[in-house]
Amino acid sequence: MSASIPEHENDGPILQCPGCRSHLQVGREISFFEEKCPVCRREVSVTMFPRLFREWAVAEVGAPAGEGEAGCSFFPDERAEKVCDECGGFLSERAAVSWAGRDLCPPCLHRLREVEKDPGYIGRARLQDKRALALVTWLAPLSLFTAPLALYLLLRYRGRPAGFVPRGRLTWWVAFVLAIAWLVVWLVLIVVWISLLLDGFS
Repeated sequence: MSASIPEHENDGPILQCPGCRSHLQVGREISFFEEKCPVCRREVSVTMFPRLFREWAVAEVGAPAGEGEAGCSFFPDERAEKVCDECGGFLSERAAVSWAGRDLCPPCLHRLREVEKDPGYIGRARLQDKRALALVTWLAPLSLFTAPLALYLLLRYRGRPAGFVPRGRLTWWVAFVLAIAWLVVWLVLIVVWISLLLDGFS
């Protein structure tokens, strides 16, 4: 089933019969269409969304740059409406990217996200405290090796932004205490094992 743009404003959307491709006029805004095709008499049932009856969106192009006016760095024929907050380049409305309350050009946004890995511009954040917690809980039988790795993650990324929303420190402290506890347990077990070996040789 396909729809076409009406030639006149009051014509309404036009659907096509899936059998014979003849036009089926829909003159009013409805959510469900169920009729017989006037040509092939085939039953046609269609569920429609309100967007079908709305005006078709047209991409807006920035105003042309007049004589003596600054042009966009990416679309030279368009007038500069904004300035990149990172590099100072002139931008039209079409070239400007609004992110976190700042106007940026595409190259600067790419650099902040992909090169510098700025936490305010990345698409996802790695929660190292949750990784460390998983290492000392789900992989507890291997904690002789995972506990030091968990401590490394906790101390290496301490104080860095942990995500897009504010988070408490409870997960960090739980993972830290569990990692220390597992290391103490393994240290005690190793000392006991060594002492038993020494007693066996004496």
